[in-house]
Amino acid sequence: MTLPRFSSISRIITICCLLATVTLTGCGYTLTNNQPSVLGTGSSTVRIREVKNSTIYPWINQVVRSSMYDEITKRNIAIMTASESSDYSMVIDITKFTINSRINGTKDETLEYTIDLTFNTIVYDDQNQQIWTSGSTSLSRSYPTSDARFAGTQISRLIIERMVDKMRDQF
Repeated sequence: MTLPRFSSISRIITICCLLATVTLTGCGYTLTNNQPSVLGTGSSTVRIREVKNSTIYPWINQVVRSSMYDEITKRNIAIMTASESSDYSMVIDITKFTINSRINGTKDETLEYTIDLTFNTIVYDDQNQQIWTSGSTSLSRSYPTSDARFAGTQISRLIIERMVDKMRDQF
């Protein structure tokens, strides 16, 4: 049995990859999915107790709720549940959600929307004590689409990603 021969470039790339792996693991580098958050190490349960919405768009509640659920689950921050006896509960307060058409076509149809979204998230422990608040978090983006709901869903996902990033910050 003969072993395959590798070119010198393949050998150099392999050595560089091994060196980078050893260097990064030696300096304490870890993936963000392994870091603790305000919700613990990933085995805690959390529920979204309420989504407050003071805007004229009732559908944004479900978009924000499902985006938060998906992002927390995807990052293994906690186990999402609907149970009243969860370790943590979350209240999301949407204070601003506006949709403005920005560019109209020749037939007066909207070709681009500018969306503004601002909300605050508060996390409570099982004793109903506030343990974390995100503070007012805002995002504004323009989307080249003729569907306002699609644009609203996209900006909700982006701002939820930022919110969950904040949950990982322990400093």
